[in-house]
Amino acid sequence: GLRVLIGGEAVGEPLADALRAAAREVTNVYGPTETTIWSTAAVLDGERGGVPPIGRPIANTRVYVLDDALRAAPSGAVGELYIAGDGVARGYHGRPALTATRFVPDPFGPPGSRMYRTGDVVRWGSDGQIEYIGRADHQVKIRGFRIELGEIESVLAAHPEVSRATVVAREDLPGGTQLVAYTVGTAAPAVLRAHLAGSLPAHMVPALYVAMEALPLTANGKVDRKLLPAPEQGPRAAARAPRTPQEQLLCEVFVEVLGLPAPAGPDDSFFDLGGHSLLATRLTGRIRTALGADLPVR
Repeated sequence: GLRVLIGGEAVGEPLADALRAAAREVTNVYGPTETTIWSTAAVLDGERGGVPPIGRPIANTRVYVLDDALRAAPSGAVGELYIAGDGVARGYHGRPALTATRFVPDPFGPPGSRMYRTGDVVRWGSDGQIEYIGRADHQVKIRGFRIELGEIESVLAAHPEVSRATVVAREDLPGGTQLVAYTVGTAAPAVLRAHLAGSLPAHMVPALYVAMEALPLTANGKVDRKLLPAPEQGPRAAARAPRTPQEQLLCEVFVEVLGLPAPAGPDDSFFDLGGHSLLATRLTGRIRTALGADLPVR
């Protein structure tokens, strides 16, 4: 039977399922050029649910998942992947400064050994395999929280009605920097929000969701984030008009706090319109001033 080796790009569950149906064995191999191409491998047998892992180190290779202080990250915790062993190159020819930043001393190996800093964010799974999260340069900080965009994308991709997903932090929206999820599939925003909230803390749940027929790609097949459209932020035509002065005032406060380009309706959800916890605190303050009502933020 046919044996398939795949690598070079993160593998989604739908592709893994399709390859398993066509081949006797499918192996996901991972490794940068700086460590002589392959460093880890995982047999995708279908028994492990969710996004396929990149596996365990191959022979003569050591891998570490480390935090910013080069301490080993515990199982399930996100860290950067470092690779050591016989496959690690000497460095970049004629570029000593870049070599010094990427090929660093290995504190866990023999004296004088070095390890390669991949820039890839990963974590150890409960089964001892490495799970790829994303690139360290896709790490953002919003309202004091450091957020791994790839971690959100992995949870989105695990939803059965999502075939592909990417998440960006947009700074061109009212209310400050906000997370926006772009998905290909049939899942509704409310379903995706609930799905993410079941696995991630509130600050990692995107405020806005954009359904697309396909994600824009570069010539290399990677998501071209520059071509992702700005989400349509703001209420649709209201199903009904405000019935009371209090409802009218609340609609006006929604528009003010969220910076909406159109009036809000009395049945609109604050969070569906792009609200988040920080704006919710501002909202309750305005309501307290206008109506004398003290509402908790949950």
